[in-house]
Amino acid sequence: MPFTPPPPLVAPRTWTREGSAFFISNDPVFISVEDVQAAFKMDFLYWTKKDLPDEVLAQMLYGSSSFGVYKRSEPSDSHTELPSKIEQIGLARMITDGATFGYLSDVYVLPAYQGKGLGKWLIDCVVEIFSPKTMPYLRRTMLLTGDKHVEEMYGKAFGMKVVGHEKRPEFGKGLGLHVWQA
Repeated sequence: MPFTPPPPLVAPRTWTREGSAFFISNDPVFISVEDVQAAFKMDFLYWTKKDLPDEVLAQMLYGSSSFGVYKRSEPSDSHTELPSKIEQIGLARMITDGATFGYLSDVYVLPAYQGKGLGKWLIDCVVEIFSPKTMPYLRRTMLLTGDKHVEEMYGKAFGMKVVGHEKRPEFGKGLGLHVWQA
């Protein structure tokens, strides 16, 4: 069933690389509930164990500032795409009030597309919108992670430091809630 997204929390942007088959956008018109649902059923996304009805997943995606990584059926430098000619291969979702707080969640790039720099590019795009430089009243950004390398990468990208950590064994070995502050 098609979903009509509400107006986005922040102005839609699309990032492209010249001649690339990939682009990133926070425009909700590109979000594919079907593609995200399929990704959430994959084992590498260990935190998405419980199936969500499409309506709930759509509410979750459209109620946040969602950034998608997309693959075109053929390379293009166009900023206008037809959703039917693209495949969503990644996601980063920022749950936010749009001013002071952000919770980064559901960050992934499908395994077949990893190792191409798409994950770093995705985070760079999120940071372009959600950082103390662009959101002067941003006080806290949070995420759930258990990987020291990932923690350092996100800390460096967002220019924040860990100010609190809570172990969450129900999510796996070493996983915890990291609170960052500028």
